[in-house]
Amino acid sequence: MKRRTVLHASIGAVAALTLAACGGGNGSGTGSSGSATLTIGMSSAPNSLDPAQIATGPFVNYLDPAYASLLTRGSDGALAPGLADKWGYVGTGNTEFKLHLRGGAKFADGTPVTAAAVVASLKYVQKGSGPSASYFRPLVFSTPDSSTVVIKSPTPNPDMGALFTPAFLGGAVISPAGLKAPQKLASATFGAGPYVYSAAQSVSGDHYVYLPNKNFYDQSAIHFKKITVRVIPNINSEVQALKSGQIDFMYGSPDVAPSIAGDSALKTIKKPTTWAGLFLLDRDGKIVKGLADVRVRQALNYAVDRVAITKAVYGDYGTPVEQPAMPGYDGYSAKAAQMYDYDPAKAKQLLAEAGYSGGLTIPVNYGSFDASTTKLVQAVQDQLAKVGVHLKLTAATNFGGWINDLLTRKQAATVLSPGQGGDENFYAQQAGFTKTGIMNVFGVQDADVDAAFTKLAASDKQSAGAAAQALTDVITSKALALPVSGADTILMYNAKLKGVKFVPGTAFATSDTLWTSR
Repeated sequence: MKRRTVLHASIGAVAALTLAACGGGNGSGTGSSGSATLTIGMSSAPNSLDPAQIATGPFVNYLDPAYASLLTRGSDGALAPGLADKWGYVGTGNTEFKLHLRGGAKFADGTPVTAAAVVASLKYVQKGSGPSASYFRPLVFSTPDSSTVVIKSPTPNPDMGALFTPAFLGGAVISPAGLKAPQKLASATFGAGPYVYSAAQSVSGDHYVYLPNKNFYDQSAIHFKKITVRVIPNINSEVQALKSGQIDFMYGSPDVAPSIAGDSALKTIKKPTTWAGLFLLDRDGKIVKGLADVRVRQALNYAVDRVAITKAVYGDYGTPVEQPAMPGYDGYSAKAAQMYDYDPAKAKQLLAEAGYSGGLTIPVNYGSFDASTTKLVQAVQDQLAKVGVHLKLTAATNFGGWINDLLTRKQAATVLSPGQGGDENFYAQQAGFTKTGIMNVFGVQDADVDAAFTKLAASDKQSAGAAAQALTDVITSKALALPVSGADTILMYNAKLKGVKFVPGTAFATSDTLWTSR
């Protein structure tokens, strides 16, 4: 049951990354700092306001205003100061990391942000059910003094600092008052961010209002007199709200993004963030013996026309990909990008060499609740049939059903809706390809993956990029998955809203607390 719960949280977070929508309200005001207002629209209400429970992706818009993170991301994507002003590894080996807290920072209730408070918050997150909790559970925290936090990992981690940025939520420090009344964290905020959640002006499930925090350490960074997060479940309604000026920012989709083309008052930017395709789960051949043969898995990769499928499914908002990594991320490999040209004749040859000239059948489950996923898996099904591989599809109408199908271990492959990606390769590849990964439901272990992962874990700044790409090369050359398309995250917003862009190396937009209307 615990595995089922964690898997549900993890998948929900990934889906939120692409499917959720957010936007800003009368953010087009042009007054001085703190005089304008911003309304952020979301397609779904949060499951909680508790940093240890809430999903990630665009749902961070419910937390960013009220919870300052220990670290942030700079304009170049590198780690930048937050509540911590200094950070880094201690010694070599990537197992010990130190954070030094900035002086004078306070929680919204006026109490100081101390090392002890930070550690108490991190320990609370460790016990949570949020999608990032598993990354924190092995860590050990200590406080050599009131302004220093030391984190130790039992195994090497080359990207430990990322855990303390908004993307992973652990760095969203909760005050001692909040930890004393954890039941209140679901519907109130206890952070040290530039704003405070106002329950009096909010209606749960409909809109969430945040007002300036008088105790925030940098008052000049408060750009709006009010931030409101509105829940607008229908994306077409969201577009209309954007066009009419009710919101200034939303996450779009390939279906609606073209509708604002040519409107000089609005802008659209996009970035490849998640790859979509098949996770080949049964790589030991317990259900489908053929999947244990690398030639069969490689044949699948040669048999699909990624360019044609991507164009049909995503239009101008997708990128054909042959690897489980996206351009612009540390794991993207130019070598892997050349491994599988569309070659159905070679696919048939490999299948014959493996003893499957008569073909084989692969049971696959997917989420029919996502239109793009449905189009993609049906297109893959049609093309694989041409080389004798038949996909027996099981459709789930909701996430819970998809997870239940997955955990029966009767599916040899699956399609994660809407895809996976947007993280450092150290985190991105754990779920599907390490023995204990949340998507690796058969517990398949691969010595080559383990070796590449271990090398990446112990890498330094100079070698990390090559090690991340080497891990992708192993996964791709052994055809442990069938990536097809890279889906874009699409940002649609009022042209008067400044500072909206993607953080390099991540799937995230810059924090809404950094946007301005000047």
